[in-house]
Amino acid sequence: MPKLKFILVIFLFSVFVSLSAMEHPGDSINAMHTTVLPTIDGSGSDEAWNSASWVDMNYTWIPYNQTVPAADFTGRFKVLWNKTTQLLYFLVEITDDKFVNGYVYDKFNGSYPNFDVVELFIDEDRSGGDHTSNNNAFAYHITSGNTTTDYDAIDIFDSAPNAPNWSGGIYVNYKNHFPEFKRTNVGTKYTWEFSLMALTSNYTPTDNPTLFKSNLTVGKAMGLTMNYCDNDNSAVNPVRDNFFSSKFVNPADNNSSWQYAYNFGSMVLSDNSGSTGFKSIKNTGTTIWVDGNKQLNYKLDESWNKPTFQLLDISGRVVLETVLTENIKLDVNAFKKGFYVAVVKENKSIFTQKIIL
Repeated sequence: MPKLKFILVIFLFSVFVSLSAMEHPGDSINAMHTTVLPTIDGSGSDEAWNSASWVDMNYTWIPYNQTVPAADFTGRFKVLWNKTTQLLYFLVEITDDKFVNGYVYDKFNGSYPNFDVVELFIDEDRSGGDHTSNNNAFAYHITSGNTTTDYDAIDIFDSAPNAPNWSGGIYVNYKNHFPEFKRTNVGTKYTWEFSLMALTSNYTPTDNPTLFKSNLTVGKAMGLTMNYCDNDNSAVNPVRDNFFSSKFVNPADNNSSWQYAYNFGSMVLSDNSGSTGFKSIKNTGTTIWVDGNKQLNYKLDESWNKPTFQLLDISGRVVLETVLTENIKLDVNAFKKGFYVAVVKENKSIFTQKIIL
């Protein structure tokens, strides 16, 4: 082989190896802890989101590597977590020139990927492996709603996962894994904002999901990829024209992640609470308690003026929000018995306390 040709071959091989080993942005996601909870209103304007970085959904899996105009589809997302609520929080921005909704959930209706759907792959313990019809990992198809609901969250589950009965009604609605959800749009730009309980793999659809919430701690690694099923036609004869993702995959894996978790991106939970500007305080002068008449009482330290108060249930959903003054009690008779988290926040300070109703 001539010397020049040999050098060229070595150079091209080196470039190929370098490109193959290159880490793509969606491969490693850093989820920051937030001390102040986002308001799930579909706007993404909360200060909490300032500490999170955007992750682009810029890989086309179906048809593989196809290029589409930015007006047809553009997607990106952010993710946060909170150690008190033990929830993940997501902000997803989608530009879609033709928004197709209308899927109606039924345990026999598996047509949901043919509508416009945000699809979230999550593997709570990053174990990888088969999750086709079990909960080793989840493939949440968060639908774009219909005339009676804003969204559903569909996945596949079968009590005999090694031999799923595809004609036996195995499509399940995991909507109750999402304590809060809101979608808004301005023109063709759609904002999906929601919280999610990350559940352990031994959860089944008949269980109470709050009992299987993962323990979210600093350094915890999960598998996670954000995707979008795009229908550019109609709901009459729905067809999935494209599948977009935040994660690079090789051509052979462009339609395997709904079954196998080994290709999910890696997400690690981090804590840099100061980046949000909020300081978590342990204020012995502030106390919150419930009296025998199920009235929520509080005593504020003099450092507070008129702070915002939130009451969160065990799933992390905000069930009560108000501004506190010195002269009111809060009636909590309507709430179910159980554990709750009280949150007081003002300016750059936040105080939390667990209470029992």
